[in-house]
Amino acid sequence: MEDLPGVLAIISIFIVLPGMVLHYLTRNKEIAARAAGDPTMNARLVDIAERLERRIDAIETLLEHEVPGWKQTQQRRPG
Repeated sequence: MEDLPGVLAIISIFIVLPGMVLHYLTRNKEIAARAAGDPTMNARLVDIAERLERRIDAIETLLEHEVPGWKQTQQRRPG
């Protein structure tokens, strides 16, 4: 029982940590391969980003009409 923390530390360092690193490296390679295989993906992402930006602008406009000065109040808050 006294050796349990040491054994867990060794298992974590030599098995769990490399497993996590390899998992995320593999995921990144899969995502890059999918993106390279789909030439329209970047155009779709840009389109989605533009639509989201328009929505945020609309929400900010509505908030400014409902609660004047809300943006300055939010910017002054710490955190």
